[in-house]
Amino acid sequence: MPQAGQSKQTDFVASLAKGLEVLQCFNRDRPELTLSEVAEVTRITPAAARRSLLTLQELGFVTTNGRRFLLTPRVLRLSEAFLSSVSMQEVMQQFLQIAVDATGDSSSVAVLDGKEIVYVASVSARRSYQLTPTIGTRYPAYCTSLGRAILAHSPAGVVDRALDPESLVTLTEHTETDPARIREKLAEARQTGIAGIQDELAYGVVSVAVPILDRHGAAIGAVNCSTSPLRTTLPAMLESRAPILRDARDQISLALVQHPVLLHSVTGARGLGHEGVAPE
Repeated sequence: MPQAGQSKQTDFVASLAKGLEVLQCFNRDRPELTLSEVAEVTRITPAAARRSLLTLQELGFVTTNGRRFLLTPRVLRLSEAFLSSVSMQEVMQQFLQIAVDATGDSSSVAVLDGKEIVYVASVSARRSYQLTPTIGTRYPAYCTSLGRAILAHSPAGVVDRALDPESLVTLTEHTETDPARIREKLAEARQTGIAGIQDELAYGVVSVAVPILDRHGAAIGAVNCSTSPLRTTLPAMLESRAPILRDARDQISLALVQHPVLLHSVTGARGLGHEGVAPE
């Protein structure tokens, strides 16, 4: 029978440890790294760093920008339980609460992960609501106001992936599944700075959202208001909620800049620099 020390050593998975070290070597000061830089920071061999990076890329936790590697928002999956009880919700909640108090709607912040949006902060209205998202909740991006607000300010490749025709499922009779028509809505949202949907994700849901932009004008997330069509109409929401959401977005942007850990988590280390996110 092996002794305690031998059993512990046998149970240790070196490749997993190296992969976790690779993930942790990215931070605010090192948002993008080459393979050789990753090997240097983690003090593992270039071959081991390469295997870890390619595995993480295959799993969707890492992407590339030329010869450099960077994290994706999918890393949030590793911390969803932690983030559900600490700082991100606490920091953003105060600004979402202001929007909720002013409108009576629910208000949330989400980021894009592939073809889906992932909620990273949310405050629900007191009244009954058709959908009550919590941190970590995922919905298709193409039929949500949050998703469209983000996609309207995303690179073409990101939009193409999210609007893959095979992924556009009819959820209600109002769900738009024509990629060309959705692209028209994205163009309109980009021009107006606000996106909206009604009864597309689920019946009884009307929602509008504005993007949270980095200093280059690309969306790193979005903030929304959602309620029931029995309370208001989509055109009315687009007009009345826009200034409230933009104010919440600006406050959240400032909070992200002042809290580097939150900024790193929300952006997936996309290299925003010290200027961080910027109001639209």
